[in-house]
Amino acid sequence: MRTRAFLRNLLVSLREHDARSLIAALALLVFAAVLPPVNLPRDSWDTIVVFDLTQSMNVEDYELDGVPVSRLAYARESAKRALRELPCGSRVGWAGFAEYRTLLLLAPIEVCAHYGDLIASLDQIDGRMRWGNSSEVAKGVFWSVRAAKEIGDAPSIVFVSDGQEAPPLRDGDKPGFDDIKPGDVRGWINGAGGEAARPIPKSDDDGRSVGYWKAGEVIQRELRTADGKRVPGTEHLSALREAHLRAIAQQVGFDYATLTDADTLTRAMKNADAAVSRPVPTDLSWLPAALALIILIARFRPEARGP
Repeated sequence: MRTRAFLRNLLVSLREHDARSLIAALALLVFAAVLPPVNLPRDSWDTIVVFDLTQSMNVEDYELDGVPVSRLAYARESAKRALRELPCGSRVGWAGFAEYRTLLLLAPIEVCAHYGDLIASLDQIDGRMRWGNSSEVAKGVFWSVRAAKEIGDAPSIVFVSDGQEAPPLRDGDKPGFDDIKPGDVRGWINGAGGEAARPIPKSDDDGRSVGYWKAGEVIQRELRTADGKRVPGTEHLSALREAHLRAIAQQVGFDYATLTDADTLTRAMKNADAAVSRPVPTDLSWLPAALALIILIARFRPEARGP
């Protein structure tokens, strides 16, 4: 019945003197259908997310939907959420850290046009990609800065790690590179893991679980009590090394945040200081369509049609 009434009113209006309003609405709808995207300046972000691929990142001290997950899995899920929050025009790339190097896995690409590619490649990032069992985190952060400097427009870095150095650093050690200066590249270190030390899962070269690392299988720090007695090492266990990560962040001019929830990574990637204003194709077809709707509502409201 409502459809019939609408059509009847439409036919009557076309015969009346105010058919111009309907013609205007139709013209606006046609304009909305053919209007191409318009380039408008918008804030966007260019980021390389570096995932620590070493075995301590397989410790399961996070939860997703009530299910325990590893630090690396939680970092990947956080990255997926960040992709959904970034505006079109932003560019994101992936990198992996193991041993002492950070290697670029996917150069930054636009998040809207390549969303499927980013998700598909992200799902493939896991511990099987690591190329060594050592974990020199400080050097990995420096290598990530180098990688960003070699890319045009110098994207910012978000480095996700628990901070576990293997072999452990000696007291007073402070790795660094002469060619890296604080502030060369904007970035964040996101610390992953809990406060409680947990056993580190052990896996073979094919990624198959083979138990947990034991105290005698890893290099331990030489710890002694005040009276000289040796203290058993704990390098086969892993917890978030926040103080160490903060020190590295300060050394390269990065900010630091602990990965406490899935939005931590999003906040780091959308840091206001790293925003870049660039022309982004923007759909404005809703404007003439909305004007057409307003005209039609005004024309067919009861008081407009009269008694």
